[in-house]
Amino acid sequence: MFDTKVFDTAKLTAVIERMLGFCAKDSIILDFFSGSATTAHAVMQLNAEDGGNRRFICVQRPEVTDEKSEAYKAGYKNICEIGKERIRRAGEKLTETDGQITMGEERQSLDIGFKVFKLDSSNLKLWDGIPVRVGDGQTYFDKVRAVIDGVKEDRPTIDVIYELVLKLGLQLTTAIEVKNVMGKTVYSADDGLLLFCLERDITAEFIEAMAEFAPAKIVVAETGFADSTAMANAHYILKDLGIEIKLV
Repeated sequence: MFDTKVFDTAKLTAVIERMLGFCAKDSIILDFFSGSATTAHAVMQLNAEDGGNRRFICVQRPEVTDEKSEAYKAGYKNICEIGKERIRRAGEKLTETDGQITMGEERQSLDIGFKVFKLDSSNLKLWDGIPVRVGDGQTYFDKVRAVIDGVKEDRPTIDVIYELVLKLGLQLTTAIEVKNVMGKTVYSADDGLLLFCLERDITAEFIEAMAEFAPAKIVVAETGFADSTAMANAHYILKDLGIEIKLV
């Protein structure tokens, strides 16, 4: 399933699995020193055996591998890459037939999905408070747009969405669904109660189209509005519908 030779001190999956047997079937297992992700492997293996719904959180620094090691020769430049590949292979092996496992006489689906996050600086810029002076044919809105570009240019949109999800009090396990609204990408979270759009040229008509999904809150980039009129109209439209709007 996975060549443990790439890791000199890998934990034994069977030992971890036996330890997990003392946990409830719906436990969340936290491993602060994940290494090659033996704990994640053991969690999926035990779930496959007893029908449990255990989940895992594995934490590991991206410690580089020794250039002389088997791991480096196999293409793994840091320990995290080893762990991710092991989780993928373990999941594929456990569901290699039809994505399901046998529990007694029943066939059940096994959840082998996982998300990877890394610690980084914020995806959002902070306005430094420099006074904005209108001139050179620019409107106040144009000046503010130039000074406050809330989202850093080099950050993937999905990274920004997850940061906003955290800032709004939701968990990283929150399901994110992608929608297409009037040709723009909209992200839906918390069973549709939250809608996010970080694209440009947002109009009042686009906001009305988002409102048709009946969310509790809509989050958009402040600099994404086509103009100040579109921003003002969006506020009035959503206020009348009882939908909160948040600008980033």
